[in-house]
Amino acid sequence: MKILILATGGTISHDVGDDGVHRSNEKATKGDVFARLLERQAKALGGVQISSKTILNKDSGNMIMRDWEVISAAIAADYDAYDAFLVTHGTETMGYATSAMAFALGNLGKLVVFTGAQVAFGQVGSDALINLENALRFIVKGDAKQGVYLVFGSQIAAGVRAKKNSEFDYDAFYAPRHLPNLGIVGHSLKENKQAEDFYASHFRPSVWGVPKLDLKNKFESNIVVLSEFPGLHADVIINMAKSGVKGFILRSYGSGVPNVGPADAEFENLRPALEFLRARKIPVVITSQAANATANMDIYEPSFLARELGAIPARDMTIEATVAKLAWLLGCGHDYEEIAKLMPESLRGEIDAKI
Repeated sequence: MKILILATGGTISHDVGDDGVHRSNEKATKGDVFARLLERQAKALGGVQISSKTILNKDSGNMIMRDWEVISAAIAADYDAYDAFLVTHGTETMGYATSAMAFALGNLGKLVVFTGAQVAFGQVGSDALINLENALRFIVKGDAKQGVYLVFGSQIAAGVRAKKNSEFDYDAFYAPRHLPNLGIVGHSLKENKQAEDFYASHFRPSVWGVPKLDLKNKFESNIVVLSEFPGLHADVIINMAKSGVKGFILRSYGSGVPNVGPADAEFENLRPALEFLRARKIPVVITSQAANATANMDIYEPSFLARELGAIPARDMTIEATVAKLAWLLGCGHDYEEIAKLMPESLRGEIDAKI
């Protein structure tokens, strides 16, 4: 089995100076030290060949959507030469990157696994090596054969469901309650085979002809995520739309209840903004500020009115998956009506089919 490690930066590749500040290392794979450790791990796993490349060297907080294009293009370039890919990445935006890879790498017939670290490699208490080893164990010994995953600490997560939960814990990522993590790593792998098979089914190559990776990796970054608050004025959204924003994500209350009243309502609400966006065919996706909520726009009157005005429910997608998906659909060139249809559909397992 041939595995390619693609290093992109992040804490796993940091050096810590005498002043205690983490800084990117010029060689994100740590050169000979990493090579020796990976050689040892390859022998332990039984004849696995591991290669590595540094394609980016950035703190993940500095990552932009063009970097997702770089990562996905690197996977596509070596797709036929390797059996699986392990991407080392910073934790702050890893959930965005894993979601982006899931959408960009269509017809994916191999494993793409992300990992990183909470403590820099070589520092006391570093989790870098164990996370690398656990990710490699999952690739080589696990049941999953295709799809984008995140392996971090003891957790195995679907790429489109991963969300950072802590800047302190070694188990830094979790998935929403609707689709819990796919397994755990301890002295052995314990995988939720049913959930894993369901997730992997969204990536299985077509049975028609020879499986071929379908790379669509353009992302429209000119989108806005807004958290609604009591008093958010419609003009704020309208002025942003006039400036050229291509799409909006509104983090509203509870089950996705925006402040939208009837046309004759006397109180200030967001109706003028939604009417403006609908007229100009600018998509607006409604999600929730509540951590485990589902954006259901069929219960409360404001949500029902917003949906009539073209608002699109995100259902139970994470904010990371919602951002990556909207940016990807716009980047693929889908029009307003197509986006309204595709956003609430589960394309890569990002939405619970039962909801």
